[in-house]
Amino acid sequence: MLYLDANEKVVSYSYEAIKIPYVSNKRTGKIRNYLPDFFINWEDGTSEVVEIKPKKKLAGVLVQKKVLAGEAWCNANKLSWRVVTEESLKALGIVI
Repeated sequence: MLYLDANEKVVSYSYEAIKIPYVSNKRTGKIRNYLPDFFINWEDGTSEVVEIKPKKKLAGVLVQKKVLAGEAWCNANKLSWRVVTEESLKALGIVI
Protein backbone atom coordinates (compact mmCIF):
# COMPACT_ATOMS: atom_id res chain seq x y z
CA MET A 1 0.00 0.00 0.00
CA LEU A 2 2.91 2.34 0.66
CA TYR A 3 4.09 1.74 -2.91
CA LEU A 4 0.65 2.62 -4.28
CA ASP A 5 0.40 5.69 -2.04
CA ALA A 6 3.76 6.95 -3.30
CA ASN A 7 3.16 6.15 -6.98
CA GLU A 8 2.17 9.34 -8.80
CA LYS A 9 0.55 7.31 -11.58
CA VAL A 10 -2.01 5.81 -9.18
CA VAL A 11 -5.20 7.86 -9.08
CA SER A 12 -6.88 5.63 -6.51
CA TYR A 13 -6.90 2.10 -5.21
CA SER A 14 -9.03 -0.03 -2.95
CA TYR A 15 -8.33 -3.18 -0.97
CA GLU A 16 -10.60 -6.23 -1.42
CA ALA A 17 -13.26 -3.98 -2.93
CA ILE A 18 -14.66 -6.30 -5.60
CA LYS A 19 -16.22 -9.76 -5.44
CA ILE A 20 -15.60 -12.26 -8.19
CA PRO A 21 -17.77 -15.38 -8.14
CA TYR A 22 -16.11 -18.71 -8.88
CA VAL A 23 -17.11 -22.37 -8.78
CA SER A 24 -15.41 -23.84 -5.73
CA ASN A 25 -16.70 -27.37 -6.27
CA LYS A 26 -17.46 -28.60 -9.78
CA ARG A 27 -19.39 -31.63 -8.53
CA THR A 28 -21.86 -29.60 -6.44
CA GLY A 29 -21.62 -26.37 -8.42
CA LYS A 30 -20.98 -24.44 -5.19
CA ILE A 31 -20.31 -20.76 -5.93
CA ARG A 32 -18.08 -18.71 -3.67
CA ASN A 33 -16.79 -15.16 -3.89
CA TYR A 34 -13.16 -14.29 -4.34
CA LEU A 35 -11.90 -10.86 -3.23
CA PRO A 36 -8.72 -9.90 -5.11
CA ASP A 37 -6.27 -7.82 -3.12
CA PHE A 38 -6.34 -4.53 -5.04
CA PHE A 39 -8.37 -2.61 -7.58
CA ILE A 40 -6.18 0.16 -8.99
CA ASN A 41 -7.16 3.15 -11.14
CA TRP A 42 -4.21 4.55 -13.10
CA GLU A 43 -3.74 8.09 -14.39
CA ASP A 44 -3.91 6.89 -18.01
CA GLY A 45 -7.54 5.90 -17.43
CA THR A 46 -6.94 2.17 -17.13
CA SER A 47 -7.90 0.02 -14.20
CA GLU A 48 -6.23 -3.10 -12.93
CA VAL A 49 -7.06 -5.92 -10.55
CA VAL A 50 -4.06 -7.23 -8.63
CA GLU A 51 -3.67 -10.37 -6.57
CA ILE A 52 -0.58 -10.77 -4.37
CA LYS A 53 0.51 -14.34 -3.65
CA PRO A 54 3.73 -16.06 -2.66
CA LYS A 55 5.18 -17.82 -5.69
CA LYS A 56 5.18 -21.19 -3.91
CA LYS A 57 1.38 -21.02 -3.47
CA LEU A 58 0.50 -20.29 -7.11
CA ALA A 59 0.21 -23.97 -8.02
CA GLY A 60 -2.40 -24.67 -5.33
CA VAL A 61 -5.82 -25.82 -6.55
CA LEU A 62 -7.78 -23.13 -4.72
CA VAL A 63 -5.40 -20.38 -5.81
CA GLN A 64 -5.63 -21.58 -9.41
CA LYS A 65 -9.45 -21.48 -9.29
CA LYS A 66 -9.31 -17.90 -8.01
CA VAL A 67 -6.65 -16.81 -10.52
CA LEU A 68 -8.62 -18.25 -13.44
CA ALA A 69 -11.82 -16.63 -12.17
CA GLY A 70 -10.07 -13.29 -11.71
CA GLU A 71 -8.54 -13.39 -15.16
CA ALA A 72 -11.86 -14.33 -16.81
CA TRP A 73 -13.75 -11.64 -14.87
CA CYS A 74 -11.22 -8.98 -15.83
CA ASN A 75 -11.33 -10.02 -19.49
CA ALA A 76 -15.14 -9.84 -19.45
CA ASN A 77 -14.99 -6.38 -17.85
CA LYS A 78 -12.13 -5.05 -20.00
CA LEU A 79 -9.77 -4.67 -17.04
CA SER A 80 -6.13 -5.61 -16.64
CA TRP A 81 -5.29 -8.54 -14.40
CA ARG A 82 -1.99 -9.21 -12.67
CA VAL A 83 -0.69 -11.67 -10.11
CA VAL A 84 2.20 -10.24 -8.11
CA THR A 85 4.70 -12.46 -6.28
CA GLU A 86 7.50 -11.66 -3.89
CA GLU A 87 9.82 -11.57 -6.91
CA SER A 88 7.70 -8.84 -8.51
CA LEU A 89 7.68 -6.86 -5.27
CA LYS A 90 11.47 -7.11 -4.93
CA ALA A 91 11.86 -5.90 -8.52
CA LEU A 92 9.85 -2.82 -7.53
CA GLY A 93 12.19 -2.22 -4.62
CA ILE A 94 9.68 -3.36 -2.03
CA VAL A 95 11.27 -5.25 0.83
CA ILE A 96 9.11 -8.00 2.26
